[in-house]
Amino acid sequence: MRAATLTDDLGSGDGLDVALDARRRIAKSEAAQYDALLGYLADTADTPLARAGGVNEWTRYGGSGTPSVSEYAACEVGPALGLSASGGRDLIADALDLVYRLPQLFACLHAGSVDAWRLRKVARKTRRFTIAQAADADRRLAAANVDGTPLIARVGMGRVNQILDQIRIVEDPDDPENQRNENSARRSVSIWPDEGVARISGTLSLDDGKRLDQRLDQIVESLRFLGDNRPYGILRSVALGMLDEPDSLDDLYHHVQAARADQTDKTEPKPEPDPEPADQSADLPGDGRSPERAHRARRSGSRHTVLYVHFDRCWGTWSLEDVGAITRSEAAEILGHSHVTVKPVIDLETTISATGYVAPPRLREQLALTNAGTCTFPHCTRPARVGDYDHIINHREGGPTDSRNGHRLCRYHHRAKTFTAWQVSTPAPGIWLWQSPAGRSYLVTGGTTTKLPGRTTATIRNRRKRDAA
Repeated sequence: MRAATLTDDLGSGDGLDVALDARRRIAKSEAAQYDALLGYLADTADTPLARAGGVNEWTRYGGSGTPSVSEYAACEVGPALGLSASGGRDLIADALDLVYRLPQLFACLHAGSVDAWRLRKVARKTRRFTIAQAADADRRLAAANVDGTPLIARVGMGRVNQILDQIRIVEDPDDPENQRNENSARRSVSIWPDEGVARISGTLSLDDGKRLDQRLDQIVESLRFLGDNRPYGILRSVALGMLDEPDSLDDLYHHVQAARADQTDKTEPKPEPDPEPADQSADLPGDGRSPERAHRARRSGSRHTVLYVHFDRCWGTWSLEDVGAITRSEAAEILGHSHVTVKPVIDLETTISATGYVAPPRLREQLALTNAGTCTFPHCTRPARVGDYDHIINHREGGPTDSRNGHRLCRYHHRAKTFTAWQVSTPAPGIWLWQSPAGRSYLVTGGTTTKLPGRTTATIRNRRKRDAA
């Protein structure tokens, strides 16, 4: 009943407009909470809180440039707000950083244009930043577009973390390297039984972690190729267990190769094999493969790792897809432990075309690099590289398979675009205009999403749909 009243207050707005308005109000209330909290701390700054003989310790909870806070004043915050002691101290630290180190982002919170949880993540990640680094982060993430929406509200947190890592690496190269060495020295892996399963917890180096992640997916792909349809998570667990048995992996890859060869035999005629010496089989192992062929089989199959490392000439930093900015040492370590294949640079402005329905690998690779490597649906942060190629104009309706008529969508949003009234157009390379079934419009470009003002009517949407058809 209350929601209906709010909807009436907003005129033509529907429930989502009500939710958006409530979200803005919550953000403004969070800003008011931080103001009140710091007001309380300021009021108690000159108040003797310790009894005679006690010592009132002062602690800087925030980053450099923030004032110190009485430990006894902080002790009052947690119980009053229903937080633990650490939760109360974290709230104080985040509020101090927002006011003293990230004022432009704090102003965005007052305006209701960004959620408080996003700003608190930035405050924590920048706590070790210098004042100059924090100011740079504040300026970049608060930069607004034409409608006043700050950058932090138009990109995912993965992109935000990448920006912050770039600032940290560029302005103080030693700090991330020292932090990396500290984390590397604390690496560990623990395995313990738990009611019929074994639980694993631990940390790996960045390159080892990426390789392990890809290796598990490669084994899962092989298992599914052979018909194992168990859920993805279970297959990943099975794959991890197989890493302890190299022979089982050799057998798996051999079965995959045999199955693929069998498929090829059924679809393509093969020339007659050259005659072989009659006694050659005497040198073959039990499975019919010579030692040399068996060795090649062990090294073939899915035992390769593809890591996409990019160099940003503007910032002079390296970045690893799905991870973000990395140090020079991490880049050298990754490349130094890999068999590197140098591929030609793909020009994102060039139109790559195909004659059939299926997009070729080079076209898929090009589109995976657009929109900052993410799905082109509004606010989606799924990696484009694992997404589907989608024809903006359906192929059966004359849409070509090329760079201008294609983009990469995650499976969920590909289904939404295919089976619902979501519509997308691309007025220029790297720009996508989306329209929802309810008439909301979004502009997606460079990994950012901007909600466009106004709503289109059903008549206009139907006419556009007929025109597209």
